Amino acid sequence: MSYPQKINRDTVLQAAVAYLEQHGMEALSMRTLAAELGVTPNALYRYFSSKAALEYAMADEAGRLLYQALQAAAGGQPPLPALGAVGMAYLHFARANPALYAVMTSHCKSEEEPASHAQIWDLAGTLLGSVYQGDDLDDLALSLWAYLHGLAELDRANMLEGRPTDALLATGMKVFLAGLTAAPPHQARSGHAT
Repeated sequence: MSYPQKINRDTVLQAAVAYLEQHGMEALSMRTLAAELGVTPNALYRYFSSKAALEYAMADEAGRLLYQALQAAAGGQPPLPALGAVGMAYLHFARANPALYAVMTSHCKSEEEPASHAQIWDLAGTLLGSVYQGDDLDDLALSLWAYLHGLAELDRANMLEGRPTDALLATGMKVFLAGLTAAPPHQARSGHAT
């Protein structure tokens, strides 16, 4: 006689994400997650070999969700407005999903970065590359990410002293996007090297 399967990899992952957002990473363990799902801890190891493997999967899931939000924000707009919308979507994702965002960014420096992170990087590179032709596109993308991540972290830590975060983002993005349309520093406006 076969018994109905109570959980699968996706239900474990979704329960872990929900638990993470409600209680934080410090409170998450395989035992507490198993209790939430009504199974024994050993049942979880069928899908994730360790808490670290589960955390990695949550980081990838966070990246997937962020990528979807960024794609929706870009929504077929011309590149400059799309970049502005993507910046706003990034900030809103970080604000709406603080624990998930923290797990995602904690894996940005790992040796095996989740695949979804590469999708986000590719989307940013495509948008930036369509308006900027310099040979330092990776540095430019990293600069944009540093700005967005920094603002998200300042917002999370309540360090903006009551300033409206969306307005700060809009101002910063306006300056950043204006710089994209200017000639690279090593070229004159005519496009010839100086």
